[in-house]
Amino acid sequence: MDLTPYKLEMQPIPERVEVAIRAGVRQDLSFPLSDASRLLEPGNVPLEDGVIRNPDGTLTVCCRTDMPGVTAPMIDWWFCWLAPFTERYRLWHPLSHMRAFVREDRTHLAGQKAGYIGQASNVDEYIGKDLVKLIVTFVEPEAMGLNPAHFSLAKVGTAICARSGFRDKPIDTGWLIHLIRETSNGVEMISRFWLGDARLRVPLLGRLMHKRINTVRARRQSVPDQLGLDLLRHCAEEMNHLARFLPALYQAATKASPS
Repeated sequence: MDLTPYKLEMQPIPERVEVAIRAGVRQDLSFPLSDASRLLEPGNVPLEDGVIRNPDGTLTVCCRTDMPGVTAPMIDWWFCWLAPFTERYRLWHPLSHMRAFVREDRTHLAGQKAGYIGQASNVDEYIGKDLVKLIVTFVEPEAMGLNPAHFSLAKVGTAICARSGFRDKPIDTGWLIHLIRETSNGVEMISRFWLGDARLRVPLLGRLMHKRINTVRARRQSVPDQLGLDLLRHCAEEMNHLARFLPALYQAATKASPS
């Protein structure tokens, strides 16, 4: 299909996110990976937008995106539909997204969780000034402590969960959740990235080095404050941009083809 109508110019991110970036990394809060299930609890989480340096040395990047007119099925569809094609991936962030590819094209499953869960998405993108080559492997919500049986009570339509690492280095260093919560006019995306939980993708060496690469000092060195602030800006940019074109794209694409 012709993607020209969905190639929109980027717009400024919400001022509340700019305020959070200017505030810098928070040291007075804690939201480690082990607390991920708190996202399903009633009430507000400790921080909607901002970056937290946890006592264990990891960084937690927090971002909320209002998405009027978007539904949870659209989000599940998007994370499968875009994966095999760089042109589709660049719709999401035309300034920072450079390349995307997968080993297995599952676009015939777009709209189903099987379309992306278990899939490893290879992407090249700028986070701040640095071009990073990533592998993002999507996992079941249970792998991150989220129980889908509790989704309806929390008004959650879906949750995109993944492990992230470097393609040019044999190491995984991050986790992410995009929790999609229903609102009166669409959904809001509650995004969380945990950076610094390192694992070498070399089995024997990974076991030997695990403690050494996961000390507080090692984590502070491998994931500096600026990386968290750059990722917060990047997330706010790409998710607010996605919200602008996704409803129209989804309607056109699903009408034209089942995938």
